[in-house]
Amino acid sequence: MSWLRPCLGILRMHLRNSLQYRLAAWAQLTTNIFWGFVHAVIIVVFYRYGKQNAGVSAGMNITQAVSYIWLVQIALYLIPTFSIDREIRNKIQQGDVGVELCRPLDLYFHWFTRTAASRFGRFLLQVPPVASVAMLLPEPYRLAPPASLLSLLAAFCSLLIGFLLSCAVVGIIYVLLMQIRWGDGPVIMLTVLTDMLSGSYLPLQLWPAWAQRFLYAQPFASLLDLPLRFYLGTLAPSAFPGVALMQLAWMIIFVATGWLLMQRSLKRLVVQGG
Repeated sequence: MSWLRPCLGILRMHLRNSLQYRLAAWAQLTTNIFWGFVHAVIIVVFYRYGKQNAGVSAGMNITQAVSYIWLVQIALYLIPTFSIDREIRNKIQQGDVGVELCRPLDLYFHWFTRTAASRFGRFLLQVPPVASVAMLLPEPYRLAPPASLLSLLAAFCSLLIGFLLSCAVVGIIYVLLMQIRWGDGPVIMLTVLTDMLSGSYLPLQLWPAWAQRFLYAQPFASLLDLPLRFYLGTLAPSAFPGVALMQLAWMIIFVATGWLLMQRSLKRLVVQGG
């Protein structure tokens, strides 16, 4: 556990730095608000003009579905696609991993901590403005309040665990980047698959009924979809212990897999660039 104290220091430093990039954060949140509104309009049209009341029969009413869209925009930095640290990625592609190995830290946990700090700082900057704008919009395009105080607490705790799982997924992406000699094909495929199965494109509850059992149990639902269900009330707070245990199990599996793959990759590492 000698790596824990330096990692905590890195966490504090990068969290503080990420909170300072206000201009970039405002530009990004403006984009998120615009895209969130467009997506909300699409959902409203789907619910109002879809055949056989499809959305409601899937367990989500129009208010819950629109709120889900806004919650995704708020939590965007907590999913793997937006959690990849650009500086770490550049170091891998430019051959600066050798410099990182000179640090007296485990490389996997160093990058894990750095990713968590930078993304969580951006997330904190996103929450107040995006949530405020979303709540001020007229019905049915607005973000609704949580189903209950317990639902909000369960959603927040579940989202934090999901964020740690997201960082573990990003750790595997870093290993893939170290193995790729050119192009980003495998990384793009993994991030698109993660986005799709986490519910960031479409709430998983709106997928076909025959796929629901698989979608609930697969690891990427724990990143975003399951935590947001608590907020919306489509998942009761009493289900939190079971969901949290499943999230923690997937997190441990992904952390262990990422760490082992990192150790294997470092043994065969060839530094390119310069």
